Amino acid sequence: MTTSSENDQALPLGTRLGDYRLDAIIGHGGFGITYRAFDTQLAKFVAIKEYFPVEFAMRRPNGEVGPRGTRFADDFVWGRERFLDEARALARFRHAHIVPVLRYFEANGTAYTVMEFEDGRSVAQLLRQQGRRLPPEEVRRLADGLLDGLDAVHAQGFLHRDIKPSNIIVRHDGVPVLIDFGAARQAMGGRTRTLTGILTPQYAPIEQYALDGKQGPWSDIYSTAAVLHHAIAGFPPPDAASRVGNDPYRPLSVTQADRYDPGLLAAVDRGLAFTPEQRPQTIEAWRPMFGGAIPTFENAPTERLTPASSTAPRLGGASRPAGDQDEAANPQSGRRSRFRRRLPIILLALAIFGVWKYQAQIRERVTGLFKVETQTATPPSLAVAPAKETPPPATPLDKTGPDKVVPDKAAPTPASTPAPQVTPDTSARKTLIDQAQRAAAEARTMFDRADEASKGARSMAGEARIVAARAARPDLENAERLSYDGGASYIGQVVDGKRQGLGVAELGNGERQAGDWDANQLNGLGIVRLGDDTRYSGQWRDGQSTGLGVRERPGIERSEGNFVAGHLEGPGVRRMLTDPNVVQSGEFQSDQLEGPGVETIGDRERYEGGFRKGRRQGYGQIKGADGTVRAELWEDGKLVDSTP
Repeated sequence: MTTSSENDQALPLGTRLGDYRLDAIIGHGGFGITYRAFDTQLAKFVAIKEYFPVEFAMRRPNGEVGPRGTRFADDFVWGRERFLDEARALARFRHAHIVPVLRYFEANGTAYTVMEFEDGRSVAQLLRQQGRRLPPEEVRRLADGLLDGLDAVHAQGFLHRDIKPSNIIVRHDGVPVLIDFGAARQAMGGRTRTLTGILTPQYAPIEQYALDGKQGPWSDIYSTAAVLHHAIAGFPPPDAASRVGNDPYRPLSVTQADRYDPGLLAAVDRGLAFTPEQRPQTIEAWRPMFGGAIPTFENAPTERLTPASSTAPRLGGASRPAGDQDEAANPQSGRRSRFRRRLPIILLALAIFGVWKYQAQIRERVTGLFKVETQTATPPSLAVAPAKETPPPATPLDKTGPDKVVPDKAAPTPASTPAPQVTPDTSARKTLIDQAQRAAAEARTMFDRADEASKGARSMAGEARIVAARAARPDLENAERLSYDGGASYIGQVVDGKRQGLGVAELGNGERQAGDWDANQLNGLGIVRLGDDTRYSGQWRDGQSTGLGVRERPGIERSEGNFVAGHLEGPGVRRMLTDPNVVQSGEFQSDQLEGPGVETIGDRERYEGGFRKGRRQGYGQIKGADGTVRAELWEDGKLVDSTP
């Protein structure tokens, strides 16, 4: 069975799950994979989240998901039940700022949640698009929506536990919606005694770092305040772990006093108090601290489904409002209801009558406007979408397995930009511009996917380091020491004489491997460090770096994304740290950028367009340091044509 190039563990695109056809991967993390799917019955797109805890689950060739071994079986089943419990609970109510859960089901040995597909952009994408800050009005709207949504969630006895920019979708109408609730994640974290997948640094409060930390509404308040901090200042607050002792946090009421409402800044600072006791304990207590920055009125309560429907959530899940009683029981109400239904028809009839009566005047007015517009029209100009900001520096390293390193193939090298060859023919110039704009738009879309994959890879690398640290603990239970020819050794858990469980291997050539082992090979999460300091942290399969992870040569290069047998495959980011600093973002094949992508060279230029084997290929747009934008055509890294 083949897998999607975006995530080696994901179901292949086109897979059918009942009435749903998977057509894209829109997110993946430590405990699940989220797909965009097409509902063939209702002819609409939905989002489907699959329960897939990467630390102790794996997908078999037939698509079934199961535990990596018998020692993980109980954790896997227990977590699946918590996943379904969360889906059942969320499916029972509706709120404007909470993603609607339409249904849930079990298949392929795992569980799935079907949600509305929120058509919009995440706050993470908006922050990149708008120079890493949001205007005051958008911050106020974001704060108001998040507080409303969380108030409803907390009122039903739930916590979100993973509020961050990528888990907030701003719809096209400007309404923020919370997605990806993490109740099952938190439960699994406590059961498996690891921080894996529980928190997102910089947005998580200090109590989430401790397995026995008491969490409550104040925990979600901290994460919400961290998101607002990012939207206001352009960067998130310091990690809670770094605030122990000498706290480096600088209040927004000091650093941003000239740009935002003082009440808003003070409320965010209060929500980011380091200790839980110093924060507001409820949304109800926090909202008044914003003063006049956001409304203080009470919103309508969350709509709950009726008990009769709670056992089997229906598609759409809408319940009838309590006030809509049978018209026969209230004749006066029935007359009002019938009038409301007839009102649009009456208004339409009046509008048609008005158009008929004054048609001569309307025709004269429209003709006059058309003449004025024709006289003042100007030729169309080259419309260039604003370039998005490149994500935080990434870096690459090449490695195929735990025992050897594959030298990098052609490293991304900036193509020299000769003097543009101006196309004299007007039609050819227009074609060049149109094709370049289209290619740049595709590249920006791929850039967003690559950035999400990069974030997931960094998160997975962090989890792998946690697992490796556990494997290296001197008090690791049931640990044994094994010695091999050539000076190699292994200290860790062993089953039937084979490396099985957590452990650390030291090879004679200086290589060190640490993490989760199965049948003498790294399987699951782990890290490797070679003798030349080349490193990989992330997912492993059968001794090969396969899955989400980070591969690097400190000071030279770094790659973040999805790996297959040691090579960067699918959406990812690769950064050369040598001069000039080159960053490539897009979809990779065997460590080389292929198809639409984005390449930045220091602060000199940004190219958005096509690539082949890591070189610029086809149409694209380039933005210089002075802000000028050119449409270009490339062939094997060489400029063929360009607009002035």
